[in-house]
Parts: sequence; structure tokens; C-alpha cells
Amino acid sequence: MKVLEPLMLTALFLGISYGFTAGISPGPMLGLVITQTLQRGWRAGNLVALAALFTDLPIIALAVLLISQLPASALGWLAVTGGLFVLYLGGETALTARRYARVPASSLALSPAAPANASGSVLWRAVLTNVLNPHPYIFWGTVGAQLLIRHYKELGAIGPVLLLLGFYAFLVGTKLAVAFAVNHSRHWLQGPVYSRVLLGSALLLVGLGLWLCFEGLSSLL
Repeated sequence: MKVLEPLMLTALFLGISYGFTAGISPGPMLGLVITQTLQRGWRAGNLVALAALFTDLPIIALAVLLISQLPASALGWLAVTGGLFVLYLGGETALTARRYARVPASSLALSPAAPANASGSVLWRAVLTNVLNPHPYIFWGTVGAQLLIRHYKELGAIGPVLLLLGFYAFLVGTKLAVAFAVNHSRHWLQGPVYSRVLLGSALLLVGLGLWLCFEGLSSLL
């Protein structure tokens, strides 16, 4: 059990790290959380935050099924590709941190994929936005599926469970926190706190991306 505990903590930590950065970083889903919260209140923002729980399971299952069939060398290159993608996300987040500190909250709220007067329920709109968002496909196809497979081999079923638990607890939790903050003060979006959180998220993504690249290159050498 003592040998398994560090591995279990690693799986949980990776899930939390990726979930937090995915939840707090700018994107279509975060934009929709902000807009629906401003227009319809905190409950609407909460529904948007929960959308990933309804859409990601088929993506994860398909990614794991496909990637588990690849040879070890292909997995190494895939890890490097995933690491580069995570580094790109880190750089993108760092570049937008300053913009989110300066742009008024009213204009930040107009960034989601669906227009404010689109028909249909809040949850359906959020589900559709997440289905059409390329980031979940890229993440689970290059990074997430590999982590699930690796931790399953090391820990059995508890490994993927811990990783997914940490990931979705913080993915959904950070979006719920954003909805709460926006509902109470839209000026939070243009204050220094959110900008600093984004910068911290960017640094975390860069660290995770470098680690993935190192892991991938080590398996190829």
C-alpha cells in the first residue's frame, strides 16, 4: 500500500491540475458560463458548468479505445504532441491574462459560441457548445487517454477513477466558482485577482506540458 500511495496521489494531482487549468482558462465554455450567469443568474451558470459531465464520456471512451491499440513508439510521439498542445494552451492563457485584467466585463461576456438570444434551454446550449469545442477532443486524444491507460496499468481501476475524479471535480468546480464570482460582482473579471489566477494556470500548464514532452521523449530514447 505504501508503494501505491504516491502513485495514487500522482493520479489525483494530475487530474486536479488539468481540471483546474481547463476550468479556469478562457474558452467557449467559460464564456458561456459568464454570459448565462450575467443574463439569467447563478443557476444558469451552474447548468453550463455541468455540461461536460454529459458530453465527455463518449469522447473519453473512444480516445482510450483507439490509443490503447497503438504501439509503444506511437504513444511516445503522442505524448510529445500532447505536451506541445499543453504548452500552447499555457502560452495562450498567459497572453490573455493581461487582456482579462483590462477589458471591461461587459465585453468579456459576449465571447461564447452561441448568441444570447439563441433558442433552446441553457443546458442544451451548453452541451452543444462543448460538443463543438475542439479542446476536449484534442486533450483526451493526446493527453488524457494516455494518462488513464498508464494509471490503469500501474494501479488498476482506482488510477483512472482518481484521475477523473480530480479532473471533473476541479473542471466543474472552477466554473461554478466563476459563476458565483460573476453573479456577485462582474468587476471581478477585470480585476487583478482573475488575471493572476490565469497567470498561475498558465505556469502550471507549461510545467505539465514540459513534463509530458520529457516523458514522451524518454520513452522514445
